[in-house]
Amino acid sequence: MSKVATFLILFCMAGFTPVCLANISISVNPVDGSNTLRFERIPIAGEENNKEIHIRVSSANASRYQVFQRVLEPMMDEKGNTLNLQAIETETISNSNTAGTLYLQNADHLSMSDQLVYSSSQSGQSDGFLIGYAINQRLINNGGKFRGRLVFTVRGTGDASTDQTTIDVFLETSSALKVSVRGAHQPAWLHIKSSDTNENTADSLNVSFTGNPGNEIRVYQEIQTAPQNDMDQELGANVIQLDPQGQTEGLRIGQNSSLGVGKTLIYSSNKSEDNFNIYFLANADEVAKQDAGIYKGKINYVIETDQGQQEFPINMQFEIVPIFSVNIVPPPGGISFSHVLASSPPQDKEVLITVSSNLHKPYQVLQDLQTNMTNNQGKEFDNKYFTVQVEIPPDQTGRTDFVEFSPMQTGEYPIFSSDGSGKGATFKVVYRLQGYTQMNPGDFSAPIRFSLNQK
Repeated sequence: MSKVATFLILFCMAGFTPVCLANISISVNPVDGSNTLRFERIPIAGEENNKEIHIRVSSANASRYQVFQRVLEPMMDEKGNTLNLQAIETETISNSNTAGTLYLQNADHLSMSDQLVYSSSQSGQSDGFLIGYAINQRLINNGGKFRGRLVFTVRGTGDASTDQTTIDVFLETSSALKVSVRGAHQPAWLHIKSSDTNENTADSLNVSFTGNPGNEIRVYQEIQTAPQNDMDQELGANVIQLDPQGQTEGLRIGQNSSLGVGKTLIYSSNKSEDNFNIYFLANADEVAKQDAGIYKGKINYVIETDQGQQEFPINMQFEIVPIFSVNIVPPPGGISFSHVLASSPPQDKEVLITVSSNLHKPYQVLQDLQTNMTNNQGKEFDNKYFTVQVEIPPDQTGRTDFVEFSPMQTGEYPIFSSDGSGKGATFKVVYRLQGYTQMNPGDFSAPIRFSLNQK
């Protein structure tokens, strides 16, 4: 009897097990035909790094069921670093099912908790649908090769029937692109002076990036607001020169490039990371054409990749220090004449005068002969024989009343007047002394002073 009883029990179990397993089942198949969910570090040109899975539920229960997904094993590399799950977005594909209701139709990120993705119709009929997955590059927090696993579960809502299946996920990443554009002294400011003619004193801008996944990265310089002074006068386009420096082949501008106007490509490459500086120098020749003052403007640096662009506004201030000076180069020994006799031939003494000005206002160079010329015994020299002439080179502007030798006069008076724009000038003042009858011989000197005045 015991042998018969055992046989009957085993028979019943063998008969009922297939019925239980056949109630409900779930299958998962990537649309691309593979058996894993794999994301490449660099997608094929023209394709997005998006993947889809086809979910199929077979049901013989004639009662409702639901499908869930969750992360079974977190994305982890060989070093144990985990990937930010928010970097993998997921959503169901609208109208990919034939019955029931799709959930998760707005993109969300993967989770370690169950995410409801589908609920069947009341009749619990079999159905299939698609789930999409995409990588948000901006949220990638680590670079490397990551592996994880998703689990999909189907559960009956009116009975205990259930089934589940898993799929491996592979993802090769580089860290998210990080870009920095900073001034050397103040992060969002450039301070340039008209005296900054070399890199030792000039302010500079540093541009660096890391985590570029191998796509082309382009850096543009865009003049948003041309530098202007308080009188709304713009700084000339060639006043500021750029001197790029860096151990990189990506630079697209050369040394002493003008700041210019508009938008200019200054860098492009496919490097994963790079770094370079741009020094802002003053062009001395062009500065001389500008009014003194402080000019303020704004530059926008635009970093473009296939994923979008980032912008870095930089304020700029260019200061032209007021210059209004005169430089006198007298002859050796000063304006003095030695061994002058009545029969002596004329002696000439030249004074070189240079005026520097960026005020762009008219000015005059004044001459002041404090006393008549005397010899070492105090005897005066007749000024009719002590004359002056001003020589202005043809390439210089300005005028003088002393185009011919004219007798010197005591007191202060102008010997040179600038043009209306107050442009700097360089000219000669020639003093001539000639002996005459009844003069007292000796050595003579003239106490002459020069001054520079605005009109």
